[in-house]
Amino acid sequence: MDTANPQPATALSTRGADDRDQLVGVPAGELFDWAWLAGELADWLTHAEAATRADFRRHFDDLRDPDKTALFLTMISERIAALLDGDQGQP
Repeated sequence: MDTANPQPATALSTRGADDRDQLVGVPAGELFDWAWLAGELADWLTHAEAATRADFRRHFDDLRDPDKTALFLTMISERIAALLDGDQGQP
């Protein structure tokens, strides 16, 4: 076994964003911040006033429903949190 030049267990590449399976290094604390932000946005959108929900629909040209977006953000938040807890990303 060659210990003088150990190979990393995972390697990052420079193939760019076109490779969806590319590993990227992200600090766990930053992931936690993104999970928190996604959860907060989901909660805000779920409890938004009618005028805010109308603005949201108008901004996205009625392509995004506020309720579906809030659900999606909740799922993202829960999966990131589960990854950080070692639950393999499954809520």
